[in-house]
Amino acid sequence: MRKLLLKHRNRVLIIGLFLIFLYFILVIKLWQEQIRQGSTHREKISKQSIRRIRIPASRGKILTSDLHVLADNTPSYDVYLYFEEMRQPGRGRTITYIENALLQIDAILDENKKITALDIRKHMNKRPGLPFKVASDISPRQMSKIFELSAKVKGLGIIPHSKRVYPAKDIAAHVIGYTRPEDPQKASDRKEYFYYLPDLKGVRGIEKQFDTLLFSDKTVRGLKGYPGFSLVQVDHRGFIHKTLIDEIKPLSGNNVILTLDWRAQKIAGDLMKDFRGAFVLLNADTGAVIAMVSSPSFDLQALSPKITSKAYQKLVKDPGKPLFNRAILGEYTPGSIIKPLVALTLLNYGIEPEERISCDGKTMIAKARIRCSAWRRGGHGNVDLKQAIERSCNDYFIEKGKKLRMEDLRDMFKSAGLGRITKLGLPERQGRLPAREDKKRITGFAWNQYDTSLLCIGQGYVSVTPLQAAAYTAALSNGGVLYKPYLLKEIRSSAGTVLYRTSPRISGNLDTTPHDLEIVQEAMHMVVNSSGGSGSLAENPLIDLSGKTGTAEIKLKGKRHQNTWFICFGKNENINYAAAIIVEDGVSGGKTCAPIAKAFFMKYLKK
Repeated sequence: MRKLLLKHRNRVLIIGLFLIFLYFILVIKLWQEQIRQGSTHREKISKQSIRRIRIPASRGKILTSDLHVLADNTPSYDVYLYFEEMRQPGRGRTITYIENALLQIDAILDENKKITALDIRKHMNKRPGLPFKVASDISPRQMSKIFELSAKVKGLGIIPHSKRVYPAKDIAAHVIGYTRPEDPQKASDRKEYFYYLPDLKGVRGIEKQFDTLLFSDKTVRGLKGYPGFSLVQVDHRGFIHKTLIDEIKPLSGNNVILTLDWRAQKIAGDLMKDFRGAFVLLNADTGAVIAMVSSPSFDLQALSPKITSKAYQKLVKDPGKPLFNRAILGEYTPGSIIKPLVALTLLNYGIEPEERISCDGKTMIAKARIRCSAWRRGGHGNVDLKQAIERSCNDYFIEKGKKLRMEDLRDMFKSAGLGRITKLGLPERQGRLPAREDKKRITGFAWNQYDTSLLCIGQGYVSVTPLQAAAYTAALSNGGVLYKPYLLKEIRSSAGTVLYRTSPRISGNLDTTPHDLEIVQEAMHMVVNSSGGSGSLAENPLIDLSGKTGTAEIKLKGKRHQNTWFICFGKNENINYAAAIIVEDGVSGGKTCAPIAKAFFMKYLKK
């Protein structure tokens, strides 16, 4: 009996120890899960039930130097459905209820958008916590009717947001650019938010370039602001159950003030409307861009907030190429507007400005004949350097240019900023400097005297952009200083505080002397202000202009055309203006472009 009790006691003891062991393991496991890993589990639970919703920031404005608004924001009202408020017993009934609500909304909006049950299901599966957009930018009349309907339909609401508008429409369109909603999948902060409402992103022009501004000393917030957010708690199906943080306000973008003058931009744009070409006006003493026109232009508002594929294709296929910014992307043969630089090269190499040649209207280089502008009347007769610039005499520059090497001309062109981008801040072309290897590569033949002669009259292997032409015209005016052109004047906060201001920067100097430059300046004054000057149609009583005409012959699609130029400079009320005008397929620089310069300054400077 005793042995039996002892045996049972041992069994009970073993079972008891085993149970204590199991209990001990359970305690350890509970400690590990609740205490040691409790914070990790709580974070996982939080992530499963709490959602961070991104709230986009309002975009900064773009204004001219005289504070005329070029790009702004305006309230827009969109119609949304909140699915969490529309749920019915059973998923199928919920979808039917939503479809019936959409039919009533469509009757008011008259848009016939054809939102299907599949669209509703996709949204419920992917983003049930976000409202479902039904319509954008509704009218005040539609808004009042939607408000009436919202009393009957649960979950129907109107959300205001900021829409980008361009009140200037086609004025400075190439400079301003436009925006598009950012692709959430490509956004740098996408992982920070569960529900992502994107910002507007700059696509072209200033809108793109000045999204965020990085300077050598600091980063300044540009047009793009910083987003806000809200925190919501959702249920197991993803629908919002409770709002934890209503909204952390976004920080709006800063305003960009450009150097453009509103009146100058508008007048130049109006004068260029009937032409294909460009007009660039600079402050010759700073490099600030006062006006920059590319014609034809396009209505920016038609591209915002989006453009249909059909409308975009119409712009792309337009033979006038309205989307192409001729002012900074157009590479043109300069023609005779290059002659002031050629004259400086001749003076550098000892040509006496009083030396004369006899112009009979043509010059023979080997077996090639190059005509002068006065060939029909037998030439210009005896001309010196100043008269050759005044009358745009090809014979003079070809004859004198025989003493120059291509490299001499290339060095002068390079000092004037040709062959390199100006670093304006927008996409631009660099033009072309003459190079022996270019001709060899293109034609298979070596460089010869004929090619150098063509360079002396602005033809052949050289091209410039209108902005480059305006920049070296400014240098001809201001004593030989080549300033870096710039469009950004200031960055200001929404309260008006100046956060950044651009200072003029020198990018180079003309390879000349003050004495030689004065000779060329006097000759350019004769171009406009003498009876025989090729640019006399630019003369006007409001500003004393000096200039140079140019006509460059090009072959396009088997036909010969003339691109016509006029560059000029002059001072009015302490502002030293420098301009470059090009008209494609014009008559001549003197007859087509010089009158545009006169009309511009007569309107712009008129009190």
